[in-house]
Formats: sequence, C-alpha cells, structure tokens
Amino acid sequence: MYWQSMAQQQLLRQESSVSQTLRTYKKQLTQNIERYTHVPNISTVSQQSNQVSSISQIIRTYGKQFIQIRKQYTDGFSGRCVMGVIMSYYGWDGKCITNAERRLYAALVALRQAGISKESLIELNDSGATFDEIADYLDRNCGSANSNR
Repeated sequence: MYWQSMAQQQLLRQESSVSQTLRTYKKQLTQNIERYTHVPNISTVSQQSNQVSSISQIIRTYGKQFIQIRKQYTDGFSGRCVMGVIMSYYGWDGKCITNAERRLYAALVALRQAGISKESLIELNDSGATFDEIADYLDRNCGSANSNR
C-alpha cells in the first residue's frame, strides 16, 4: 500500500510537471504569434486583406452547412454561431470538448492574423446579424484599414 501511494504521488508530480511545461510552451507560442502578427509592413497589410476575405469567405460559404444559433458556439447538432462555424472549418465536430480547444486556438490565430476581433464577431452574431451580413461587414470594414486588434 505504501509503495502504491508513493507511485501515485510520483505520477501526480510528473503529470503536473508535464502540465506546467505545456502551459509554458502555450504561453510562449501565443507570445510569438502576437509578436510576429503585429509587424505593420506592406506584405502584412496585403496578407491581412486576403485573410479578412478568407474569414468572410469561410463564414459566407461554410456557414451554409449550419443553422445559425446565438449565445453558444454549438447546439451539439447542426447549429453553430459565427465562431462555431470558423472552428468547424478548422476541424471541430461541434461536440468534442477536447477537440474544441485546439480548433478555437486555430480560429483565434486566423482572426488575429486578419486583424478581426472575436468579440466583434460574437456581438454581430448575437445581435441578430446573419452569416452573410457578418461576412459583408468584414469585407466592408476590416481589410487593410482594420483597427479592431
């Protein structure tokens, strides 16, 4: 019994060590992404414009596969909000919680690179804008002159 308890404690220490290492790595990765996506130069501006149209295109076309919902990413079936659509584009099935974190991260990186605020997308979605209206808004208001970072 004593050896089993020691083995469990050792496993817990290793697990928390791995968890801490992953948290540190994630923090460093996030900082690197933020550092390298804020460099304002001509290629970045052009890239942002393309990324905005990519995000609006995802919302406009990929959103057609889902019923638009409000106040939550998914209903667990075929309903998605605008963020749920983007996450699904990056591979989320709308159900798996562990898969959701990675897909949310991919969506957030894409939004950051395009200079689009996640909060503004959620606000548009939850205030009643359709997927097409959100995509139109991004096409009109984001691109190279975006200040929603």
